[in-house]
Amino acid sequence: MSLPSWSRLMCLPLLPLCLSGCGDTGVHTRLVFALQPSFLAGDPTLVGVRAMESPPSLPNIASDDGLTFQMDGASVTVANIRLELGSGLGCSTVSDSLPDEARCEDSGDQGTVTLAGPVSVNLATGDVSPPLELPPGTYRRVEFQLAGDGFKARTRLFKDSKIWNMDLTLPAGEVLRFEAPGDFGLKKAGSLRVVFRQDAWLKGLPLASCFQKGDLTQTDTSDILLDAARGECVGAGKHVRDNIRANGGLNTYSF
Repeated sequence: MSLPSWSRLMCLPLLPLCLSGCGDTGVHTRLVFALQPSFLAGDPTLVGVRAMESPPSLPNIASDDGLTFQMDGASVTVANIRLELGSGLGCSTVSDSLPDEARCEDSGDQGTVTLAGPVSVNLATGDVSPPLELPPGTYRRVEFQLAGDGFKARTRLFKDSKIWNMDLTLPAGEVLRFEAPGDFGLKKAGSLRVVFRQDAWLKGLPLASCFQKGDLTQTDTSDILLDAARGECVGAGKHVRDNIRANGGLNTYSF
């Protein structure tokens, strides 16, 4: 008897991260880093056979005045990942299911699960190398340090018959903190997803106006360097870095 179509879709090789099933007999509760919306296998934002059969296109990002950049990739290396348990919950609530690579520390009546890393993450697919496993439980916030090459998103602008490249980066050593509005439960075999909200990265910047005035580009390169922007866009590099730091969140899924 053939498998139903939905079960075959979940095992397509084009999406490298499969959080449950797909030939893996173990039960894993995963920590994942991704863009929003993400392109992970089984993500509810992927609807229909066509979306699952072809590699997804990365989302565009745009400034407030409509200058649109095509994303070409996004990655991050993270270490010293600390996940705070729900309010007033200690390590005793997760100790029976703590993976070998994780540890938990109590500070007063508050427990924190720590994963040392470092791990490299493709934010477009959620592919984490090596994978991260968490104990099921109740969580409220995550803190992690950028390591290795830090955070980098590659974008391109197609304008005036030319391609302009623009990289958005955060350096190794920075510590990011993302928090949910309240405590949330992570079930066994589910996933906790640390989400970077890329649609907010260019907000608050008049990049179209600056591009038109020549305040974004240099005459001797096809790269747009926001730290070298002029006119209305002076300080654009710092503004984008602040947007990346401030616009993240946490979601849980049952797969």
